[in-house]
Amino acid sequence: QGSKQLLNNYPVYITSKQWDEAVNSSKKDGRRLLRYLIRFVFTTDELKYSCGLGKRKRSVQSGETGPERRPLDPVKVTCLREFIRMHCTSNPDWWMPSEEQINKVFSDAVGHARQGRAVGTFLHNGNTYYEGTDHPGSQDEVFNRGMQDGSGD
Repeated sequence: QGSKQLLNNYPVYITSKQWDEAVNSSKKDGRRLLRYLIRFVFTTDELKYSCGLGKRKRSVQSGETGPERRPLDPVKVTCLREFIRMHCTSNPDWWMPSEEQINKVFSDAVGHARQGRAVGTFLHNGNTYYEGTDHPGSQDEVFNRGMQDGSGD
């Protein structure tokens, strides 16, 4: 339904609506455009359970064997890289990111996707903490006292 193929020789599509949003929100910055396209082309789970571009060979030493941390789909990655370069070349008023910057956008996207889960757990722990299960009183008392100062009870 009105999907736009990013590059002819890659099976990577986004909708025209997504494309408009990406271009309009990117303020002629190739990195921002890439950030949007990554979000449209990869699912959160794809990002979250990948090892990004697979550049760091860290998982081997730490003995993490598990099928879930695979590099992001190289076809999609290459397509997005090429597309950003092509787009910025054919639109000279756009900022063309360097190789390092492009890689960083990918790894940031993976990091954010993973934090999506971490934030949830953090909030949950935060709530249990405020219910006073961990440290009864102590910090809460200070906090509450501060709140009541000068409230004119």
